[in-house]
Amino acid sequence: MMQMVSLVVRCSNRRVSHGLAQRRYYAAGSLSAGWRWFGIPTSLGVACIALVKLQRTLRESAKEDKESNTWQLSLFRQLSTRALSRTWGALTRQEIPTWLRRPLLGFYVWAFGCKMEEAEEPDLVAYSSLTELFTRKLKTTARLIAKECQLVSPVDGTVLHIGQVTNGTLEQVKGVTFSLAKFLGEDITSTEANDKDLQYIILYLSPGDYHHFHSPADWNTQVQKHIYGELLPVAPWAARTMPALFAVNERVLISGTWEYGFFSMVAVGAFNVGSISLEHDKELETNVKGAYEMGRWSKKALGLGGLTFRKGDHIGHFSLGSTVVLVFHAPKNFSFLVTPGQTVKYGQSLGHTSQQKVGVKF
Repeated sequence: MMQMVSLVVRCSNRRVSHGLAQRRYYAAGSLSAGWRWFGIPTSLGVACIALVKLQRTLRESAKEDKESNTWQLSLFRQLSTRALSRTWGALTRQEIPTWLRRPLLGFYVWAFGCKMEEAEEPDLVAYSSLTELFTRKLKTTARLIAKECQLVSPVDGTVLHIGQVTNGTLEQVKGVTFSLAKFLGEDITSTEANDKDLQYIILYLSPGDYHHFHSPADWNTQVQKHIYGELLPVAPWAARTMPALFAVNERVLISGTWEYGFFSMVAVGAFNVGSISLEHDKELETNVKGAYEMGRWSKKALGLGGLTFRKGDHIGHFSLGSTVVLVFHAPKNFSFLVTPGQTVKYGQSLGHTSQQKVGVKF
């Protein structure tokens, strides 16, 4: 009997000592580790990082520019839209096998309502890449230029907004503004004239539209400027939610004069539209890889005496739909012939003076 009691006591002592050893081991482990790590979903981790970056950007933008301090704009600026646009551009330049062109390009044509019957080359098999389809040319008979009208549409697109520059600001849509000085990247004293109004029109090109832009008037251009920036979406929904959008995105402008004074045409880049090409400047490169300073620009004179364009002359193209903005002096009796939301075609009448006979209106 005594032997059995002794055995039970020994076993109990072993269990107690083992338990103490375990507690000492875990205590030592917790002290050495310091923290106990738990796994979380990747999406939650990415969201946390994005929120931290968003908060930092909001603080920085509040210091730098209160005009563009909105959470929507700040959030999109966290995305690598420039790099993504370069990647998209590289993909769209890839040659498509002949057997795949009709179904693949046909789907794009169907999805975005491209009017291939107006194209110089309507056969989809003739386009070796998506870029070739995006930058397709029109038949010479597809558009008429309103000869009697002084201002015509430079693009196929939709009128996003029209109006008069007031206190140095423009509206990208009703109630959402941006600075003219920031948009043009310079002092705007050259745009001031007591006897004239400073008018503007914003034209949006959708992915299915003809992507070339032409001269909207008879004018002489003296200066070309490339302003570096973001590549954020410019669709109507983006214009409604992100103030100063067009003054933030990368853009190329050419400025000069027409019969009423100052005239400027600005091609604005967008997400997936990093490439802006000009007919007269083959060396122009947009959305170049590498760091850039927001708002920095390069400027060049367009030769002795500048370049003269006539209405309808080809100026350049986007690699996908984007936006063109016209800013110009006009007499007090100038009025637009179009309204926001209206679809326009390249060559269509945009505006006229009260004494002027209105030309072709599509």
